[in-house]
Amino acid sequence: MKFLLVSDIHKSLGYHRGHNEMIAVEWFLSIIDYIKPNAVICAGDWGEYMTIEDFNAITSKVTLITVYGNHENFPVIKMFALQDGKVIEIGGLKIAGINGLLGKKGREYEINPNRLTRIIKKIKDSVEKLDVFVTHQPPYIPEVYPMMRDDGYGRIMREAIEDLKPKLFLNGHMTDGCYTYYEFPFGTKYLRLDSSQSFRCYGILDSESGEIIIYEDGNKVLQFKIT
Repeated sequence: MKFLLVSDIHKSLGYHRGHNEMIAVEWFLSIIDYIKPNAVICAGDWGEYMTIEDFNAITSKVTLITVYGNHENFPVIKMFALQDGKVIEIGGLKIAGINGLLGKKGREYEINPNRLTRIIKKIKDSVEKLDVFVTHQPPYIPEVYPMMRDDGYGRIMREAIEDLKPKLFLNGHMTDGCYTYYEFPFGTKYLRLDSSQSFRCYGILDSESGEIIIYEDGNKVLQFKIT
């Protein structure tokens, strides 16, 4: 089964770094038509200007598996987002996700660290081995992001990933080029993608072989496997 991996589509009304972000959905639909995936896995930040018509156009073509980030049209995205901690099985893969960012200020996209702990336990109780874990919240990885601010929440997420030990951890939010790839000491493969119009980065996961190929604007830039 073929999965299209994306994050940070960021549909907006203007230009960013010289790129027209109003055409984000049009571009994304063209990628779906070209690749013909069975499902999309997205790590959030679709953008504040996403409409229900945009999501209906996507789901009319492909199964959508997504969490939300902090830049969303929340009344709309919450209609399509994964339930926190719910494990779904598709194409032989067991997939779970957590929405938003960690925090304690009560913002719409925030999740309290104590609730995160309960969700991680729920996932562990539901499945022996998780294949894909997707969140918008990045883990603290100073060896990859030397300038990353240590607010404590990234460390909490890293501990959660180590507790679950999924084969692949997919997240967004960070800005550092098309993609970031890293292998944690405990074996989990880390992947961050920027699918905005600035980079047009996406991945293709073959669930049968475990092979993942990353593309930047149609050009292959990375290939690895999850096992």
